[in-house]
Amino acid sequence: MHDHSSQVHPPPVRRIANWARLLTALVLISLMASSLAPGFAQAASSEDRVNPLLLQEATANPNRTFRVIIQRVQRNRSIDNTVVVNRGRKLRDMRIDGFVAELPGRLITALARSRNVRTITYDVPMVSTGVSSDYLATAFPYAVEAHSVWFSGATGAGIGVGVVDSGIDTTRPDWCGPNGTSRLVARQVFGSGASAKVTDLYGHGTHVAGIIAGNAWCHTDPEVRGKYIGIAPEANLIDLVVSDAHGVSYTSDVIDAIEWAIANRTEYNIRVLNLSLVSSVAESYRTSVLSAAVERAWFSGIFVVVAAGNAGANTMVYPPANDPFVLTVGAADPKGTGSRLDDGMAPWSSYGLTQDGYTKPDLVAPGRLMPGPRASDSTWATVYPDRVIEPGQRYLWMSGTSMAAPVVAGIAALAFQQHPEWTNDQLKWLLTSTAYQLTSPSVWPGQGSGQADAAAVVLYNETPAFANQGLTISNMLVMGDGATTYASANWSTANWSTANWSTSSLVSTTLDGEMVYQPPSDGSSVASPTP
Repeated sequence: MHDHSSQVHPPPVRRIANWARLLTALVLISLMASSLAPGFAQAASSEDRVNPLLLQEATANPNRTFRVIIQRVQRNRSIDNTVVVNRGRKLRDMRIDGFVAELPGRLITALARSRNVRTITYDVPMVSTGVSSDYLATAFPYAVEAHSVWFSGATGAGIGVGVVDSGIDTTRPDWCGPNGTSRLVARQVFGSGASAKVTDLYGHGTHVAGIIAGNAWCHTDPEVRGKYIGIAPEANLIDLVVSDAHGVSYTSDVIDAIEWAIANRTEYNIRVLNLSLVSSVAESYRTSVLSAAVERAWFSGIFVVVAAGNAGANTMVYPPANDPFVLTVGAADPKGTGSRLDDGMAPWSSYGLTQDGYTKPDLVAPGRLMPGPRASDSTWATVYPDRVIEPGQRYLWMSGTSMAAPVVAGIAALAFQQHPEWTNDQLKWLLTSTAYQLTSPSVWPGQGSGQADAAAVVLYNETPAFANQGLTISNMLVMGDGATTYASANWSTANWSTANWSTSSLVSTTLDGEMVYQPPSDGSSVASPTP
């Protein structure tokens, strides 16, 4: 454990002058590997309407009950009645034009032929994967040079970061804002997260939020006050609860949370969305319902950061981490020092080629032995007593790409505060173009473009180029007539303006008529909420 308090002088920005002890030894956390669902596309055949694996399992197990997401055709609710009449169970409607249901396999095979069904896909539960380690790392803001930009006034102030997770403990002193106000500006609970109430019974989301934007300025203990600082200590947090006390969630819950963030992005200036989640079902991003949702958020002007996973080499096949549009983050190992010169890769961090031939992750960030706040009602301190730091003060460490992703989400908040005119594509290009190559003892595999460098991004004084040009968008965002789904009634919301998305940026190519994303050079194809 290293104390860097003697190396840092209070930066000349509001509230930061109150930092007495800045960034000492920090801790790690784990990835919540979500069992998310495959997708649904404009359909003509049974295989198109129903995910192939689901159709295969339903055919082989006609009496088995499957939890699924059913998307309607043009808001035709006759399929809802069909499900109930045929002894299926409708659980709830979703924010998209669809609903969650439990169906026997024989009914799924029958509905696969229905013209009132657009798609049927899995709605599988999420699981959590933790990774242990045997030593503490030094402060992660140093490893990505975040501390150096605080002095220039970049703290994430005014930027909203959505945390799709198990909840954020509202009673923690880590979310203190100006004059003692809370920076937890909104909270919405979806599906499985209903049991979370006002706390975080599982503990994962509170830990993630602490890495993004914790500060502990209002802690009652002067020895801890201001000691554990997140990357963007003045950013606002939007708590989107999708999992229960055991970390269990469903694809439908996550999609609903993303849809809510899109609909409310302007009100809360949601520029960043963190998903420390991956699906347990391997599937191309082109047919994944979850990938369609994160792409829609991206095209709405929300910068989506996704954890890569904790499965090691050749495992980048799970949505949404394998989607080429979003920024996928792997985990680096700080090696227990304050210098990044000896940093390497965490051995369990996922990397490799996706089904569609894209290399992931895009970059890496510290993810091993990361410190963060423990939720008041969480049992993590009991389950992991060896990981507790600051006994009695509810801080502990965990490891995983789940903790690497929020580091980059925090950097994105810093960047958007300084450069609100930047688009998602520009920031992604800049993050990957300025990343620091980990080369000790040699170039490490699985690091993508390297380790994120907050200072190189925030202090960049030229006009960034654009990432993602020429990428093919999700099949589910393309209608049969070539129109994009998010501009149709199926995905649009009251706050969605098709004027914010230039139709000229979607160009039909010779690649079997696929729709290809080509943002104009001025970035006008992306809607950016106004601070």
